[in-house]
Amino acid sequence: MTVVELRAKIPNDIFTVMELHGSLCGYRNKAAKVASLLRRGEIIQIRRGLYTFAAPLRRAALASGVLANRIYGPSYVSEDFALSYHGIIPEMPVVVTSMAMGRSREFSTAFGVFSYRYCRSRAYPIGVIAVGEGQHRFLLATAEKALFDKVSYDQRFAGDDPEAYLLADLRMDLDKLKQFDKQLLALLAPYMGGRLRKLHQFLEAL
Repeated sequence: MTVVELRAKIPNDIFTVMELHGSLCGYRNKAAKVASLLRRGEIIQIRRGLYTFAAPLRRAALASGVLANRIYGPSYVSEDFALSYHGIIPEMPVVVTSMAMGRSREFSTAFGVFSYRYCRSRAYPIGVIAVGEGQHRFLLATAEKALFDKVSYDQRFAGDDPEAYLLADLRMDLDKLKQFDKQLLALLAPYMGGRLRKLHQFLEAL
């Protein structure tokens, strides 16, 4: 079986080892065939048990958000990546950070570095949306939730001056902050204590 024939059997550009083995049902030694595909660079290992095709065989470019969801989960993309996606901060970060229901992990892959924080808050499902279509769909924090997650772990913010932290330190867009969903902030408010409460008060006053 050629890699083109294999691609026709696997509907998505990111696939598991189980999907790969299922498409190689005619091979007695499936592991040897997988090793051969990897050696020739026709498929690429993203992490153990997770693969993609070589770039010329992919149906579209791999989105970092999709990779993040597939590499480790359940999880959703948050913090700086989500804030940049929503246009709240100017730069797209090098590391894609996600919130996860499992223990904290970090994966350095051929497609970038993906970091996962264990989410201790019961606010985990609040402010999580699905973006993209088909195989390019992934879970992402809203701007409000991404900021909530970031401040929860960012020790640089002591709560004294939310305006300086958001506008000077993080270089956030004030007009975008003014457009934050107040109803969503109200849903998050019960989980905001200490410095997060001060952040909430500032955002509510905009």
